[in-house]
Amino acid sequence: MSFALSHIEINVRDLTQMEAFYTNVLGLVVTDRGGDMVFLSGNAREHHQVVLSGGAPPEAKGSRDHVALRVDDLQGLRQFYSALQSYGGLAIDTVSHGNSWSVYFDDPEGNRLELFVDTPWYVKQPAYFKFDLSLSDTELVEWTRKEVESMAGTKSVEPWREGLRKRLSGGPV
Repeated sequence: MSFALSHIEINVRDLTQMEAFYTNVLGLVVTDRGGDMVFLSGNAREHHQVVLSGGAPPEAKGSRDHVALRVDDLQGLRQFYSALQSYGGLAIDTVSHGNSWSVYFDDPEGNRLELFVDTPWYVKQPAYFKFDLSLSDTELVEWTRKEVESMAGTKSVEPWREGLRKRLSGGPV
């Protein structure tokens, strides 16, 4: 079982100011937005590397909502899920965002973590629905396809990534 750091979610007080900072200063591009969330990336393989979540109270000092770790495949995600269940006492949520299958949990000191595997689709974010990790890979892909196919803007992830590559390189989209 292995994983790689993928993205962070940051609770912010001033969403407009923070979006301007991350785009103008750090060079990230907005890949999606919805409600009080802005998704940003500087890598065409990553739908988002930073998520800005608005609505943090004025006294907040930039707390991190969660750290996301990409797992190699569904088998690895299932192994981590099983290990988390075996640990005991952890609240574990299986959530699909359409573009990923995720397992969310708090570590024993309350730090929020996400372990996830990408799906083959781009799905406009935010999207959120529970899924059953006991399904086989084939069943899970088919079940997810049925969930996302009616969502506006859903497409295969590769054409979406190509468009993002062009945006990141400053070329025409």
